[in-house]
Amino acid sequence: MKTELVSGNDNLNKEIIQWGCKQLLSLGYTLKSNLPENVINTPWSYLVRFETTDGYVYLKQTPELFALEREIIQILHDQFHASVPTVIAHSAELNCFLMKDAGRSLREILKKKFDEALLCRAIEQFTSLQISVAERVDVFLDISVPDYRLDKLPGLYKELISQHDLLIAEGLSEVEISKLEALLPKISNLCKKMSDYSIKQTIVQPDFNDNNTLIDDKSQAITIIDLGEIVISHPFFSLLNCLEQIKKHHGLTDNDDTYLRIKDACFKNYMNFFDSKEHLSDALKIAQLLHMVYGISYQYRFMMACGKERLMSFQHWKLSNLLKEFIALCKGGMGSSLDI
Repeated sequence: MKTELVSGNDNLNKEIIQWGCKQLLSLGYTLKSNLPENVINTPWSYLVRFETTDGYVYLKQTPELFALEREIIQILHDQFHASVPTVIAHSAELNCFLMKDAGRSLREILKKKFDEALLCRAIEQFTSLQISVAERVDVFLDISVPDYRLDKLPGLYKELISQHDLLIAEGLSEVEISKLEALLPKISNLCKKMSDYSIKQTIVQPDFNDNNTLIDDKSQAITIIDLGEIVISHPFFSLLNCLEQIKKHHGLTDNDDTYLRIKDACFKNYMNFFDSKEHLSDALKIAQLLHMVYGISYQYRFMMACGKERLMSFQHWKLSNLLKEFIALCKGGMGSSLDI
């Protein structure tokens, strides 16, 4: 992962860095420098890397609404034996924690040489974890992980589209807002149809992809990262995002044999819920539309966590695009095929 040296003039949160240095020293680490390297500095995540004599250690800080990451990691590790980052210290007051290095991003590896088997192994590991967690989602709901389950999704959508001032500010017309409102009962119907497949809902990592998957060079252990934005919802939402990211970053298309095998790997652990691949295909059509509803609702939460102005200044604001794309999708062939 590319890094750059942080200088004292960068106006970063010195208190967080000082806390990190103090914790590492108290844990017996020897720092090669008190100035960490800047890895990510965005409205939703501040990540720096300390170089120590015992390897790299990362310090992560997030907005308060995403500050459950350390607790989520701990539950996944302790109760589900998941391969997640190893947290060595945390500060609830500063919304930050220290974690050990877990390797290189899978995307970095795939860019050099595309390893389909390694990618499929990472997908298998993630879907197996989703299935394990599905039996005990209450442990996450109990710590206030957001509830985006299918029966809650229409309400979350309604909450957003009822905010006319926000939608008008986003550039939507009254006609477009009316169209969004008219879709609400049909969204509820699709949620019920999707629920009929009896796939238990579980953790959804909103941005599960090859870049948020780390591979240890020596052990080849796979670690899933970026877990602070997890919600409880339909497992297909994570997998659809993964497939889109694979196409985007590795030049694959829907019809490539490689892509089709990766797609099969995504849903292999869910095939026993379907009588045939055709039924799975029908479910995926519903899931693609509901994934957009989920994405629209999640973008609103993202705004609440990070602030619209900060996201816009970082060129990471897409609510209006998502809403207009959803209208177009429902109007087009996919919506028609699902009685929308």
